[in-house]
Amino acid sequence: MNSENKNIKLISLTSKSGSSSVISNRFIFLLMVFTLMLKLYLFHNQVFGLEPYIWQNQGLTVDYSYGFIRRGLLGTFVTIIRNCFNTDYYSAIKAVQYTGFILFAVSFLLFFRILLKNEHGKTYWFTALVFIALDCFGFQLSHFGLFDTFNIGITLLMVYLIIKDKSLFLIPVLAGICVLIHEAYPMMFFAIIVAMLIYRFGYAGNRKSKIRYAVVFILTGITVSILFVYFYFIHPGIETSDVNTVLNASREKLGGDFETSGLRQIWFDPEITRYGQMWINGKPTEDFFILIKIVIMNVIVCSPLIFMTARFWIRIIKNEQVMYRKILLFFCSISVFLVLPLILIHNDQGRWFYDIIFFEIITVSSIALLNFNQEKDVLSGLTKLSVVKLILILFYGAFYFAISGYELNFISVHLVELYNLIFNS
Repeated sequence: MNSENKNIKLISLTSKSGSSSVISNRFIFLLMVFTLMLKLYLFHNQVFGLEPYIWQNQGLTVDYSYGFIRRGLLGTFVTIIRNCFNTDYYSAIKAVQYTGFILFAVSFLLFFRILLKNEHGKTYWFTALVFIALDCFGFQLSHFGLFDTFNIGITLLMVYLIIKDKSLFLIPVLAGICVLIHEAYPMMFFAIIVAMLIYRFGYAGNRKSKIRYAVVFILTGITVSILFVYFYFIHPGIETSDVNTVLNASREKLGGDFETSGLRQIWFDPEITRYGQMWINGKPTEDFFILIKIVIMNVIVCSPLIFMTARFWIRIIKNEQVMYRKILLFFCSISVFLVLPLILIHNDQGRWFYDIIFFEIITVSSIALLNFNQEKDVLSGLTKLSVVKLILILFYGAFYFAISGYELNFISVHLVELYNLIFNS
């Protein structure tokens, strides 16, 4: 692995006229910390407001007392906090929410610390894209998708360990925890870990390191696979005939009335969760064609990033002279397609397309940090700063940032409506 330069490097942004402004990496890092704290202050009520009708808060009222069930881990933490500190469920749920955001913020800043310390300014706009994407998504998920907030934070911690080549024995454990938090993790953010472990195995410096990464990869894969199969197929829901008992208990814990469709779908109607709402049993229905339109719109929006990262993977595969490493790099590049089942069988397509963006940005920037195959030079050649790219950064941030009260893919939905209007479909 390339050794880190302990000196703070400078980022030089040069205009066409030849003048340049110099911004230190230390300044950028402090600016990120300030932005994170400012947004936490400004959006505190929206991010940490506990509203009974939001299904995510309902989910935290169900724990392992109902059996070893999907998404029961965070609810179990809520129960433990309540019992240990003799507090109410409202306060315990708030504590879990704060913990999720803190985990996200810490892993977020750890990742950016090494990113800014190693990039030397060559991919400044790409770094900014990472920051805006994570910053927006982290805040929105603290309110809408707490499970994803935890899993993004844990995933970034695993990436940090892989880049630093430290405490790799934690990877299978952390990945397993992610599946306990959300059973669809193997199809969400796990592809990043798959790609990073394959990449580190391919460029390990000696036989001992290769064996170590192979063992970590196998153990992580086995752990994630066993938990995924168990939660999806063996024990997908709560084994109780008295559904109302569970719903009433959840209502009592939250201290108010709420819509029960979320709890019913996740824990009592696993077939709905498994097959989704867009494609029922593989039959093309009216909803299927709506799905196709949503996919098309997201592909169009993501096309600049898709084009750039495709060129990146093609170039580094061509640069590699050893055939087995070419094959490994190819598998790294296509591991992103682990998200396809979610796009095809579940709603929230905007959310799943964000997963694709998240994979490409984190994975590409991470292997550019390691730079075993001239990745940094390839990436810098594709990501030179320009006004167009800065606008693109802001657009991605806005496109995948949900306003309170809307669906995660709310812009996608409106673009589909525009599509229908134009083509009268």
